[in-house]
Amino acid sequence: MDALAVIFLIMLMDVVGISILYPVAPYLVKRYSNEALMVTMLTVIYAAAQFFAAPVLGKMGDHYGRRPVLLVSVFGSAIGYVIFGIGGALWVLFLSRLVGGITAGNMSTASAYIADVSKPEKRAKNFGLIGVAWGVGLILGPALGAVLGQINLAAPAFVAAALSLLSVLLAFFLLPESLPRERRETARIRANDLNPFASISAMARLPTLGQLFLALCLFNFAFNGINSTQTLFLIEKFAAQPWQLGSLLVVAGITVAVVQAVLVQWFVSRYREKAVAVASLFGQAFSALAVFSAPIFWLIFPLTGLNSALSTFTFPTIGTLASNSVSQREQGVLMGVTAALGSLMSILGPLWAGVVYDHVMRGAPYWMGAAIFALAALILQIRRHSEYKM
Repeated sequence: MDALAVIFLIMLMDVVGISILYPVAPYLVKRYSNEALMVTMLTVIYAAAQFFAAPVLGKMGDHYGRRPVLLVSVFGSAIGYVIFGIGGALWVLFLSRLVGGITAGNMSTASAYIADVSKPEKRAKNFGLIGVAWGVGLILGPALGAVLGQINLAAPAFVAAALSLLSVLLAFFLLPESLPRERRETARIRANDLNPFASISAMARLPTLGQLFLALCLFNFAFNGINSTQTLFLIEKFAAQPWQLGSLLVVAGITVAVVQAVLVQWFVSRYREKAVAVASLFGQAFSALAVFSAPIFWLIFPLTGLNSALSTFTFPTIGTLASNSVSQREQGVLMGVTAALGSLMSILGPLWAGVVYDHVMRGAPYWMGAAIFALAALILQIRRHSEYKM
């Protein structure tokens, strides 16, 4: 089996494992607490642990190769899911997400693997596999979780663990190492490398990466913030029903999968990564304002498809711009830093959105988020071109 096909299957099972818990996690938490904050803490703990661990895993991938790091991280995910399924107390659920976050190097390591085996002109297309995995996974995961949850609330966690163990077998038997010894980082890992802020600072000081990171953080901040309050906004404004909200998720997942598989490479080859990224960010600013202003619920369906398509262009294009700005030996730490920044925005974005939603006005994250998307686009637009010569 082709290495990229194996990586895609591993990423797909990772996304299914993450999203399979969406329908049942609130019910499991309610066994021990009625506070909504305790439900959100599952995400916060996972994201916070990932923030501190991702750069370390990326650094280890640059030193020891992608394959061993991927094996450890996927196996760690399996352990976290088993703990979640066993449950028994709220702190056990939190522990499971802590374990999962610490070992959550699956996506960042897979991204570095893709960068290793892809020629620069093919990176945007191959990075698109990440979006396809998310698109398909976000269709299969919640649907499977809903069905299994009807049987037993713990069943989705154990199925997620089984999928992670299957990924371990795929990686062990079918995945070759992508980073030869002669291209690995040789400098010793220092204590400072365990500090995610140090890794982020070191990467951000490289030519033009600081602007890319700022644009990426602004995008993730607004994207995560809007998504964290979208369900509440649609319920309060349109009295949306659960099946309608689920249908929106299916629309989003199908759109992401189709756009990544069919359109990303065509647009990038025709207009280049920077132009596509800038246009997608401006487009998301427009779609956020459109959702905020929509007078009837059914307009949300095409707007969800539009926004999902636009965000699907943003991820691989900015990722390719960043990947092309560093050497082969720095791909792992770059992906780790990118994952850490994403985790940090997964904490800060929802916190910001919740505050402005409660204290400014209902739907405030949409028009504020539109301004943030536009700012990210402007930062990318003025960025100087820089590409590392391999």
